[in-house]
Amino acid sequence: MNTDHINYQQQLQQSVNDEQEYQQAPKNSKPVEQNSDIKNEAIFNGNHTIISSKDDMRNDETDTLTYQSRRERTTTLIVIGCISLLTGIDYAIILPTAWGYIKQYMQFHYGGVVMGLLLSVFALSGAIAGIILGYLTDKGYRLKRLVIISLLFKIVGNILYFLGINIYFIILSRLIAGIGMGVVPPLLAELSRRSTPKTRTQLLSKILACRQIGLLFGPCFTIILKQMNFKIGAKQVTMYNSPGLIMAILWFILEFITIFFFFDLPRATTSEFGDGTVNSTVAANHNDSTTVSSMLRKCYDICKKPAILVLLVASFVTYFNQTALETTLTPFTSYQFNWKELQVSILFAVAGIEITVVYIILHYASKRCADRTILLFGFVVLGIACTIAVIILPFTERGSTKLLPVFLLFVALDILALPLLAVTSTSIFTQLIRNENQGLGQGLQRFIINTATVIGPLYAGSLLVLKTPLTMLCIMLAIVVFATLLIIAVYNKFKPQHNQEEASALIRQSP
Repeated sequence: MNTDHINYQQQLQQSVNDEQEYQQAPKNSKPVEQNSDIKNEAIFNGNHTIISSKDDMRNDETDTLTYQSRRERTTTLIVIGCISLLTGIDYAIILPTAWGYIKQYMQFHYGGVVMGLLLSVFALSGAIAGIILGYLTDKGYRLKRLVIISLLFKIVGNILYFLGINIYFIILSRLIAGIGMGVVPPLLAELSRRSTPKTRTQLLSKILACRQIGLLFGPCFTIILKQMNFKIGAKQVTMYNSPGLIMAILWFILEFITIFFFFDLPRATTSEFGDGTVNSTVAANHNDSTTVSSMLRKCYDICKKPAILVLLVASFVTYFNQTALETTLTPFTSYQFNWKELQVSILFAVAGIEITVVYIILHYASKRCADRTILLFGFVVLGIACTIAVIILPFTERGSTKLLPVFLLFVALDILALPLLAVTSTSIFTQLIRNENQGLGQGLQRFIINTATVIGPLYAGSLLVLKTPLTMLCIMLAIVVFATLLIIAVYNKFKPQHNQEEASALIRQSP
């Protein structure tokens, strides 16, 4: 037998013996000093990495990651931030011009139905695609490959939107572009795998703030769109179809950036802890059956926890209130205060600045305050805002600006709560589910969020038609109070049930 092979077997057995001695040692006693060559050794077997001790797993990230690994991690996070940025720009330049685009093909009294259909197919296709893509990443499919495919859907969808042969073509284009939004849950799951529970909220606030920056820059593109009046071949480019062309170009550029600067985590990495538990990355489940029944079974396993159900309810209430407010803001200010487009645009700009500032503050506040505390505080603020709206706003006189400061206070408090709830609900959600289920878990949460973004505008719009704002505000207040009580009831369960995540986020890659 080869001598090198015998020496390797001896080293491997020695490492196993050292690990067993470490596990059997009393908790209050210090581990026996081992030979430095063995103590810090990581044994590589193919694509699997076994870390010899629990202390190694808790080393600082800068120590465990090589320079190349840190560089790849940084560029990957930048790409994720760019994707978040473009989703905000996409929303901000297509939505305002969609109404004029639709009216070119439809009679006015059918335009509202088609507008609602455009929003619905985009949100629902993204929600369904998010669950599927999230489940595939949990099964070990390469995230980079899924991102590239999703961006292709965004490119094709926006090109079809630009062509706009007829109204059915436009609806189909938004459905295809919505499928591209299915990449959001896997990316959020990737953020949870690339961060520790202590740093996750800070990282999520940065990425979600990128989308908000996109929403702020979106109106700047509107100025450019108004100048669009030329032909590409036989196709006339106008301010209504040019958003599809611009977004197709931006997504195409980001596609190339993704190919060269997005890097996957190791496909197979396992780590054994001092207490004998084993943490596996998503690749460990690659050989499991990828069927609809298996996916539904995992969905049930995730949702059966009371804390998870409460977070899903909290996510729905957050985005339901946000979209309902966005829907009613313009008609209410026009009816109540005689505002024009300029005043409404200024309000939205100031609101965007406020949200961005809140994200920045949240980045630092999360270092001192627990996520569950920030979540509860956010719902208390949202409850106060809804209470002010219920007591005062429905009884104001039309055309009077006497209560304008109260209205602005309501909007400011509502916007203050939004980032707090959006980030912390996502962060806590990722901490309550295992790493191998992060993709599917994020798919479920985004499905609930997308459902809320569809129901919210429909609900608010219908009550505006019936001219019953008091009913709308009372229902919004009721669901906020209900969600707050649920959070208080399960407040102590919003703690991570396992601590493998910190180790898996810091694990070193195989050479």
